[in-house]
Amino acid sequence: MSLSTSTFKMLLSKSANAILFFGGITLFARRLPSNELGVFFLYLALLGVCSIPADLGVRAALEKRLSEGEAAAEILGSALAFKTLTLAVVGGLLLAMGTFIDSYAHFPITPYLVLGLVVQEFSRFSIQTVRGELRVGETAIIEVGRRFTWVTSSFLLLEYGYGPEALLIGQIVGRSLEFVWATTRVDTSLGRPSIARVRSIVAFSKYSTITAVGGRVYQWMDVLVIGFLLTNSHVAAYEIAWQVTLLVLLVSNSIRLNLFPQISQWDAEAATERIQNAISTALGYVLYVSVPAIVGAVLYADEILRFVFGAEYTIASTVLVVLMVEKLFQSVNDVIGISVSAIDRPDLAAKATVASVGVNLVLTPLLIVTVGFVGAAYATMLSWLVNTILHGRYLARHVNFEIPVRLLAWYIVSAVLMGGMLAVLNQYQPVTGVTVLFAQVVVGMVLYLAFSIASIDVRDQVVRPAVHLLRPDAN
Repeated sequence: MSLSTSTFKMLLSKSANAILFFGGITLFARRLPSNELGVFFLYLALLGVCSIPADLGVRAALEKRLSEGEAAAEILGSALAFKTLTLAVVGGLLLAMGTFIDSYAHFPITPYLVLGLVVQEFSRFSIQTVRGELRVGETAIIEVGRRFTWVTSSFLLLEYGYGPEALLIGQIVGRSLEFVWATTRVDTSLGRPSIARVRSIVAFSKYSTITAVGGRVYQWMDVLVIGFLLTNSHVAAYEIAWQVTLLVLLVSNSIRLNLFPQISQWDAEAATERIQNAISTALGYVLYVSVPAIVGAVLYADEILRFVFGAEYTIASTVLVVLMVEKLFQSVNDVIGISVSAIDRPDLAAKATVASVGVNLVLTPLLIVTVGFVGAAYATMLSWLVNTILHGRYLARHVNFEIPVRLLAWYIVSAVLMGGMLAVLNQYQPVTGVTVLFAQVVVGMVLYLAFSIASIDVRDQVVRPAVHLLRPDAN
């Protein structure tokens, strides 16, 4: 399967996943009080943090080593043995700390956390194995199935009178389906573990773990600190804003998932020019989406939170705008950061992560205390900026990639023109509900597309390749 075809399949999958999750959260936000919805987000945050020691970079190392094409069965068996050991240790520690965890979450969350962690780690292990076999596109439908199962099972449990635990159980059910489905798609046989292969996995995973710590810190540090310093309602509002901005990362996440195994293979073949071209092209795509999203957030942040989720979530309006700027940096880093690891320099990715995580760990509680709720978003934005700059510098030492400056400049011009016309439209027709909001967002998308394709560079480097992927004979 080609890189472009696989990326397109993942984009469709990510879009479906985002729609399902966004729809689910919208539904659940209207059926549960914000403090109870906050329990679910704290559960996800704890799950994300606990997955770091439970994995120790094994999944990323497994994908890397399998993509290199040597001794696959032995690598898979060694990785599974190592994963089982780390997961058992972390699960035991969670059970021992159950009273403290339940007190922090204001809910008996520990049993769901332990079971959810086990199911999640084994399902992700199977997914990563398929990706390491260079069949990333085949995991797309599996992830959609998992998210659909979570939404439907959670909804049914809510209908039967369950509270926030409905969402936790639904998450576990969805991951269980993902594990079974992904395992049936694995082609590599399970070989006997070996010390040599474990060492090879650890050699990569020790740096990958640091990178994973960075990802979890960025994703969940602010939520965990907000949960400690503020209330579960603040947790819910912040995470709702975060989830809205995640829609911008659909393209960059889809590209990132496919770039890693493909660049890893090209690096093993010393195909440097193909790596350079892939990175530069990918940056053009991710910036096309993330630039206008900032303008849209400035115009409609309050309306999105008010009319889609409820008035109690509008306390996060400024948070949403700041996080949308942060997603611009993150979308670029999705391409650059994964490329650094894919060329077998996880040590450099780890250095960048350590520096930016330090920034986040210091600034998050400091800014929450000094400037308030929005301080967590500012801390995350600044740390992602540091991370992206450092990854870019490290990658430039090994790969002569180019940032598409001309494309970026035209994206900005097009987004500003779009914003100006939407502001005028809003004067004549203020947003009074979801229907008007949706209509104006669609108008904005059409305007941005019309302005952007006036540039021949955008037409040649972004629009035409994308249209080519939509043709039946392109795949």
